[in-house]
Amino acid sequence: MRTYTTLIIFIIFAIGSFWLLQDTNKQTTEDQKSASRFPDYFMENFSITNLDIKGQPESVLQAKKMLHYADDDSAELELPFLKVIRENSSVTLRAEHATFFKQENTLYLRDNVIIHRAASHEASQEASSQAQTELTIYTDYLKINTLTNIAETDKAAKIKTPQAEITSMGLIFDNKKATLKLNSKVKGIYETTH
Repeated sequence: MRTYTTLIIFIIFAIGSFWLLQDTNKQTTEDQKSASRFPDYFMENFSITNLDIKGQPESVLQAKKMLHYADDDSAELELPFLKVIRENSSVTLRAEHATFFKQENTLYLRDNVIIHRAASHEASQEASSQAQTELTIYTDYLKINTLTNIAETDKAAKIKTPQAEITSMGLIFDNKKATLKLNSKVKGIYETTH
């Protein structure tokens, strides 16, 4: 009987030790994860200008705050504003929050996202096949590939031009090709100019 009692106490002690070790390992892993999410640097109220090969401004990024994380080389931005300057026009993007993943070349904009493309110089002077009219897009989420300049969302979006106001569930905006694809539930009002 004494042997069984000793064996039971030993088993309970072994299970308790195993459970304590597992709990300690779990806590250590969680502590390591939270420590790795500590930003390695930050900036506040900053502006970064990217120049083209001629030394002319190509894009300007401004934000109230940026936190950079080394574990995945990402940056969290508060109140980001991005202006992309083209030869005949410019595009601005703003939101309340954004996350940039450098390895993926992907920017995620969230909450009150606004894209504004100014009219091209040709559009303001005369109608031509290359002219781009002013365009503004409003949504709450936008994913942008910074290499291809393609922006897309699966959320509700409102598109405004001088002649039209359109709503859509999801869209794909290709800034290089100057095309806009509306995914579904498209409704709109178009006003003629004559």
